[in-house]
Amino acid sequence: MADVLSSAESLLTTHFELVARVRDVQRHNRRQLRALPSPPQDLLKLPLIPSPSPSPSPSPPSSPLPAPRPKPPQRPDIPPAKRARLARYSNYVPEEETIRNDYSQRYVDSGEWPQDWVVGAELERRFEEYPKQQRLLNLKKESVDTHAAPSCYLPLQQLPSLNPSKFDVILLDPPFSSSFSWDELQELPIPSLAADPSFVFMWVGSGAGEGLERGREVLAKWGYRRCEDVVWVKTNVHSNRGPGTDPPTTSLLTRTKQHCLMGIKGTVRRSTDSWFVHCNVDTDVVIWEGDLSDPTRKPPEMYTLIENFCLGTRRLEIFGRARSSLRRGWVTVLAEGEHEHVPELARDRASCIPDGARPWEKDGWEEITKKLAALGGGKCVVPNTQEIDTLRPKSPVRSGALPGGGGVSGGVGVGVSGGVSVALGPPRPGRPNMPQNQAAQNQMLVSPMMGMGMGGMGIGMPVDMGGWPGMGMNVNMNMAGMGMGNMNMPMMGMNMDGMAAAPFHPPGQGAMGQLGLPSMWLGGEHPEGVVWEGGMGDGMMMNGMGMGNIGMGGMMGGMNGMGMNQWTQPGYDGFQ
Repeated sequence: MADVLSSAESLLTTHFELVARVRDVQRHNRRQLRALPSPPQDLLKLPLIPSPSPSPSPSPPSSPLPAPRPKPPQRPDIPPAKRARLARYSNYVPEEETIRNDYSQRYVDSGEWPQDWVVGAELERRFEEYPKQQRLLNLKKESVDTHAAPSCYLPLQQLPSLNPSKFDVILLDPPFSSSFSWDELQELPIPSLAADPSFVFMWVGSGAGEGLERGREVLAKWGYRRCEDVVWVKTNVHSNRGPGTDPPTTSLLTRTKQHCLMGIKGTVRRSTDSWFVHCNVDTDVVIWEGDLSDPTRKPPEMYTLIENFCLGTRRLEIFGRARSSLRRGWVTVLAEGEHEHVPELARDRASCIPDGARPWEKDGWEEITKKLAALGGGKCVVPNTQEIDTLRPKSPVRSGALPGGGGVSGGVGVGVSGGVSVALGPPRPGRPNMPQNQAAQNQMLVSPMMGMGMGGMGIGMPVDMGGWPGMGMNVNMNMAGMGMGNMNMPMMGMNMDGMAAAPFHPPGQGAMGQLGLPSMWLGGEHPEGVVWEGGMGDGMMMNGMGMGNIGMGGMMGGMNGMGMNQWTQPGYDGFQ
């Protein structure tokens, strides 16, 4: 402030001296004119240059002057480099080695959004300090480009003509307006175009309106389940017009983001389906300024994110734009009015039109799809390589899960024997049912008895079985038993893929072996019967469900230690 005042005072002084010199020159010239025989009276009557009016008395400032900047404290205990930063930046904290910035206040003062200051947000600079990640992205880009079909496009009116073709990924940017609403969007033939499994990515707005809720509803009507939410965070490095110039909104906070819902159809497990998905290669946040010439355009990085994640080569975009959406490996359904611009851009050799771009044609697309499937080992996917598989991030093990499916089980069970045949869940294909006569024989062999087994705590000790997923060994030490003819012996169960089951046996063989001695069952197929399927879904198992009772034939005694263990890769009806 002092420098500004000093500069203004110097400028006023210079101006006053200039006016004084001009006035002296005017007086000298007038004296010479009056000395003439016939002086020009008209010129002499002209007034001299006016003197500047005196400056008004200083008024009090409209706001108090800022307090002088306090001197940073002397810190002889820190290194010289930190002392230099402390002397330069008043908000530097040596202990944290950080400069605390108030980005919210900076937005109020300058209009700059906080995300403008994110370092390395550009795609080409994002992994400068991670050479392995850069190598992975370069390898995936080369692989995707090598196994990509030529760019194909068609107008929106011809969308139904894509049937019966199927697509692994569908990207939508709905052009909502007074003539196009959510009701029209959900009527699109997406279910008939989606493969199983497949993914859909749909932009739904900033979250200020009903986009997030209606987007989930539309995904559900198409047969998809929402599994992720990709967020585009906008910057205004080049579009900032100063503080208070952002367009007004009805929201409480300034909206600087857009949401893209991701849905899944079918079941895909990231731990076992690496032929179709590569997870954790990218993040769910995209930072981009936007296109000043097309404010509705979405980040071009979205294509790379999808290609890095899903290895399917059949990709479809709906509501694309001629100047920004055509891309190798994609079929683009252009928004209304965009189809006419493609020939003109192609004649001008515009860079937005990739080489080989062509109108979509069914027979040609099917031929290309067959070729890609041949390269992908019979599937329309980008082939994986050993180096990519080594570099890509692997799925983390859930907290609390033990290798092999360890856990703790315990409880009290009541077993009733009397010829009851049990079959939980429908038999799976390839596993024959037990013949009816054999089931009847088993019923007749069992004498009606009732017993109670009160087993204590059974502890499942995980044992690795050669690296098979979800396979482990649990030992339940239940020694207590009550009842006529019941004696619960230690039993040992083995689960594969999160299920423990005992196969039905022919007459004369108990499920626990002869005379109910300790034995082992394997939750797999039996050549002579079906297995019990717990019906609790993948990733769960029942420990200590025993038949180890000495009696007439094989009878069910106490179900000691019935419990559930954790599987190293728990499953659910969705994407993992």
